[in-house]
Amino acid sequence: GLPGIITLHEASNGQLSILDGQHRVGMMAILQSKISSSTAKTGNAADEALNLDRVLVEVFPDKNDSDSSTTATTNTSLASDVFTEINKAEPVKLVDMPGIAKKSDRRIIDDAASMLCESYPDMFKPSQRCRAPHLNVDNLRDALFAADVLQRHSIRSHHDLLVWIEEKNAEMRSIYASSGDDDNVDGASTAMKNVSKTALNKAIKFDFFLGLDSSW
Repeated sequence: GLPGIITLHEASNGQLSILDGQHRVGMMAILQSKISSSTAKTGNAADEALNLDRVLVEVFPDKNDSDSSTTATTNTSLASDVFTEINKAEPVKLVDMPGIAKKSDRRIIDDAASMLCESYPDMFKPSQRCRAPHLNVDNLRDALFAADVLQRHSIRSHHDLLVWIEEKNAEMRSIYASSGDDDNVDGASTAMKNVSKTALNKAIKFDFFLGLDSSW
């Protein structure tokens, strides 16, 4: 069999919709196509066949007994909404996992990250996949925790952490804001290679440079 469970929703009219596992289904379709092509050339179907009867699925049937077209349409829409929500879900960060971070440390990081986000609202995005020069508050929280910033710099309050972060922003500013004088700024030429002009201009406009790279 294949690893993982394919989760399906069954509407009242019998229509099945994938809630979770669409990538595995796509993978199986590609494999089946390749195997069928290979079988046609070699004639060795017994050894190469993909047994789709051994795929484990979990089906959530609709609880509404009505079989009207309106109900079926509603059920399909519901399945689509659930599929979208599942695939929009962001992974749990290390800092948020139970028993990993101390509550006091997490509180310091949370408060400082929240205050930074409030100070630079145009530079924070809700998606964890945001692009430079933006930051995501959860990515920032997790990076601060993973880098052990509190312990390494003896930080004991969110105010101290915020001061440290602002100092790092100032260091980044000294590199990027003076990019026009690359030859006079240590590290500027190297740093600018991976930063687009659009990202740099926005960072300069809002005086926030931490999202340009993670070197700080």
